[in-house]
Amino acid sequence: PLTAEQQARFETGKTLFAGVCAACHQLTGRGLDGLAPPLLDSEWVLGPVERPVRIVLHGVRGPITVLGRVHTGDMPAFGALDDQQIAAILTYVRREWGHTAAPVEPEFVKSVRAATATHTDAWSPEELMMVK
Repeated sequence: PLTAEQQARFETGKTLFAGVCAACHQLTGRGLDGLAPPLLDSEWVLGPVERPVRIVLHGVRGPITVLGRVHTGDMPAFGALDDQQIAAILTYVRREWGHTAAPVEPEFVKSVRAATATHTDAWSPEELMMVK
């Protein structure tokens, strides 16, 4: 179960997701076939938490395989969102649709932001796969 603080973050993330992410990834998390990958059951969402943090901060470019299907749409960076907002969105997608992955703490987003501050371009899927 989520703590009261994590549950509040989840609720904020649900609202932010609807306004920022759902146009491409859909409210259902199923994405747009071939373009925006699904977040529902995605190994990218449910795997090492640093990967989706890096994706939201800096974007991802190039064909990306999710659940065995290739998607060609690039995701822009959303680094203008603050650490609380990114943590909220990622807590939401890691806990919605039956997911049970760990919530994301704003302090963790802050540490990844600091560690990747010199990264000025979108990540490639290959670069992200090296993150454990």
